Amino acid sequence: MEAGETLRKHVVVEGHRDVYEQLYRKSLGEETPLRDAIAPRLIRDGINVCVYAISGDSYSHSQNTGRYLETALENIDMFLEEAPKSEGMISMIRTKSDIPEKVRPGNLAFLLHFEGGRPLQGSIHQLRNFYRLGLRSMQLTWNFRNELGDGVWENRTGGGLTRFGVEVIKEMNRLSMVVDLAHMNREGFFQALEAAGAPLIVSHANACAMLDNPRNLGDDQLKAIAAQDGLVGIFALPERVAKKDADVEGLLKHLDYMVELMGIEHVALGLDFIKYDGPRTLKDQHHPLHQRHYVKDLEEVEDMPKLIEGLIRRGYDEKEIALILGGNYMRVLKNILPEQSVI
Repeated sequence: MEAGETLRKHVVVEGHRDVYEQLYRKSLGEETPLRDAIAPRLIRDGINVCVYAISGDSYSHSQNTGRYLETALENIDMFLEEAPKSEGMISMIRTKSDIPEKVRPGNLAFLLHFEGGRPLQGSIHQLRNFYRLGLRSMQLTWNFRNELGDGVWENRTGGGLTRFGVEVIKEMNRLSMVVDLAHMNREGFFQALEAAGAPLIVSHANACAMLDNPRNLGDDQLKAIAAQDGLVGIFALPERVAKKDADVEGLLKHLDYMVELMGIEHVALGLDFIKYDGPRTLKDQHHPLHQRHYVKDLEEVEDMPKLIEGLIRRGYDEKEIALILGGNYMRVLKNILPEQSVI
């Protein structure tokens, strides 16, 4: 089994990528950066499905304006304007039938996602409106507090999910949307599990047993996601992998641990690469001049063969690797997404 061949042969789902690069390139005057630069690079490097955080709670998601509802609409419009100009290269996942069964050469399917529910501005009507525009996945929170609940940096009060957060989960279940608990604090995490009537996911997180970090998950959280047939995507930010000198082997230790605890059917790729994002704002607690650090040997999707080589060295067979690369994510999407648009 050879890493490059395995990558080309099986559907690969990138479980979390932010809109930041597209917004940054647009700010530099590029008219269609998703079509002309981003999607071609992802396709070249073996990605078939991208869970695309088109908006969310961070100040950067709002185009550095703080206008979360308005800029969410603008960001979605940018995507919807570019996709038809791509001559079939960019497609959109709205229903089960849009999920690729196998690799489609020259095509990248996007699942539109919110990294936090702040763009809803406390309105269930906005959730339905965003669904009509193609939104099919949403995290309840980012790091801070919003109308749905508390993120992982809001532990002081011990708050969790709000009544509006419960309402959103139930409506997302009715609409057959993916509910994502990444960035949710522990209280809200378990309250969401009680409220949900469908599998939940954590799109990008690692294991606290390997590195105790607010963004990683405890054993009880990992087991709870597996128990209701969800998944957790491993996360390639160095400060979530190791205290220092994070490398691909360190990330694979998280993966091994999660596979052992949850079963291989519940582990996927979240990754959340940041290499091409452009500068970030101080309001997101990312200094624009701060030098970024990456997981050694896994800085972006062009390094995916090194991840696969590590899986091969650890004894995973091709079927197991295919599940981790995308098979598990596709199974969960098929379990959750609608047969046809509900509204």
